[in-house]
Order: sequence, then C-alpha cells, then structure tokens
Amino acid sequence: MSNGFSTVELAERKAIVTGGASGIGKAAAIAMAEAGAEVVVTDIDEAGGASVAAEIGGSFAMLDVSDPSAWERVVATAGPFDIAFLNAGISTNQGLPPVDGDPISALTDEAYRRIMSINLDGVVFGARAVLPGMTERGGGDIIATASMAGLFPISMDPVYGLTKHGVVGFVRSLGNYFETAENAADICVSALCPAFTDTNIIGDELREVLDMLAVPVMPVDHVSGVVMRMLAERKQGSQWAVEPGADPYVYEWHAPKTLGQQS
Repeated sequence: MSNGFSTVELAERKAIVTGGASGIGKAAAIAMAEAGAEVVVTDIDEAGGASVAAEIGGSFAMLDVSDPSAWERVVATAGPFDIAFLNAGISTNQGLPPVDGDPISALTDEAYRRIMSINLDGVVFGARAVLPGMTERGGGDIIATASMAGLFPISMDPVYGLTKHGVVGFVRSLGNYFETAENAADICVSALCPAFTDTNIIGDELREVLDMLAVPVMPVDHVSGVVMRMLAERKQGSQWAVEPGADPYVYEWHAPKTLGQQS
C-alpha cells in the first residue's frame, strides 16, 4: 500500500491498535487493513471501536490500556500480534492552559493519576503484553504514540509533556535493548511524535486557542501515513517527528555519553 510516504505490505500480519475508535488510531487501523493486515481495534469506546472494526473487516476488543488484566485478556483471546500500535492517550484538563496561575498547583490527584495511567502505564503494559508473542514468532513492530511534546517543552501542560517524554525514553531504551542484546528477536520499537493533530485530545476550547494563535492542526491521515512509513523503514529506537508543512523526519539526539561519564 502506498500512503504518499512509502509502500508497505502487511499481508499475513496481525496488528493491535489502541485508541482505535477515532483520530490517529482509527486512521492507522484503516491504513494497516488496506495494506493487508488483520487488525484488532481496541478502545474503551465500544460503539466507535466496533464501527471502525466493521468498516475495515477487522475485529474489536474492549481495552482499558491502564488495566494489566485487560491486556492479558485481549492478548490471550486475540493475539499474538506482529504489530502493536500503542496509541491511546489523553491530555491534562483537555490540554488547556491555566486561566490563573501555573499549570501544576491546581492539578488534582485524580487528573494526575488518570493521565499517567493511560499515557505511560498503557504503553508499558501494552509492550509487556505483546512482547512474548513477538519473541516467540521471531519479530515484530511496536510503535508508541508520543508527541512533539515528548521532544520539546509544552509549558501549558507539563504533565502531558512528562508522559510523552517518558514514552520517548522508554522507546529509546527498549529499542536499544533489541538493537544490542545478543540473540534478541527482530523487534523494532519506535515512537510517533506528531504536533497538534485533529483528534479528541483537542477539544473545542483548545481548538479556539490554537486558531487564535494561528497554530495549524494536522489531519489524521497525514499522521497515519507516517505510521506506515515507520513500519516500512523500521528504524530501531527512533522518534519520528511530524509537523505541519514539513516532511516527517527522524529526530536526531546528541551522541550519548558513556553511562556514568561526568557531564
């Protein structure tokens, strides 16, 4: 399947997509199915997820990504998987900047625990659940949705930035393991880092703020095309930055120092 960025064939591969009822997850599920993959769409939105699954000839599984037992159930009944797109995510307070004061002082325990459980636990629990099957099959691809906020500061929502930096660090480290460990399976781990995209994370109020600031919002199809390129090129431990009006690119970090070396 050509998506404008690359051509990739996914016949005889099974994929799981979290947050697949809408947004980037829905667009990626459609693109993977068009490329020949058998896709399991997951979400807490049963009606929306089931509708996407029916549209693409796939299947739907209810999944709260923050629940380890739910992951065990889905992998046991629908797996193993060759591709895991760990995409589900939320923002803090709909991503809106604070009306008064700083963005942390009024943060509730509930809001903090919720975003951490979905954005970070959901990725770690997902990787943990799919890796044994991929290892047994000899390979696979794990793509986690981070954000440009995982590469650069986002002052209006530092906790969102925290979770997305965490996803990036997890991907870089896990990818390094599969790149360097002797006899490791051929499993590629990478992170998708889009700028503002037309998803449910952007509510009406935030959209008004972005419009006022003339910040463009990307269509989901553009971002899902990058997901397909990531599956085609398989760059281990990479972060693919996706910005409006620019070609997607692999973010380049400074050469790492030896562990323990003084800064």
